[in-house]
Amino acid sequence: MSPAKQEKLFQVQYAPELIRIAEGDLGSAKLLLQQFGMFKSRAENIFFLAQQSIEKSLKAVLCLHGIPVPLVHELGTLVAKLPAASNPVVGYEISKLSEFASIRRYEEGSLELTAEEATDVVEIGQRVLEWAKSEEFRMING
Repeated sequence: MSPAKQEKLFQVQYAPELIRIAEGDLGSAKLLLQQFGMFKSRAENIFFLAQQSIEKSLKAVLCLHGIPVPLVHELGTLVAKLPAASNPVVGYEISKLSEFASIRRYEEGSLELTAEEATDVVEIGQRVLEWAKSEEFRMING
C-alpha cells in the first residue's frame, strides 16, 4: 500500500456510524465478559472486541475533526493523530491492546488472561466510547 493510501479522509457524517458500531462491539465484549469461564470460549475475543470499540471510537473523533484517518489498527497511532484540544481519557498505553486486533486473533489462547484483566479492558473501552460520544455532542452542538 502506498503511503498516500494509508490514510483516508472520511466525511464528518461517518462519525455517528462509527460510534454506533463501537457501541455494538463493546456490547458484544460485555456479553462475553458476563459469561467468562462458563463455557469454552477464547478470552482473547473480549479483548479483541474492546480493542475494536476503542479503535472505532478514536477514528470517529478523527472524522469529527476532519482529520484523515490512518487505516491501521494501532491505537497509539490513532491517539497521536488526535488534536491537542481533544484529549482522550487514555493515552499511548492502550497501544498494548493493538495486538488483539492482529496477532492474538490468530493464536489459540497462549496468554493467560484473567476475568479481572478482561473487566479492565472493557472498562477502558467504555471510557473511550463515552469520551467519543461527548466529543460528538460537543462538535455537533457547539
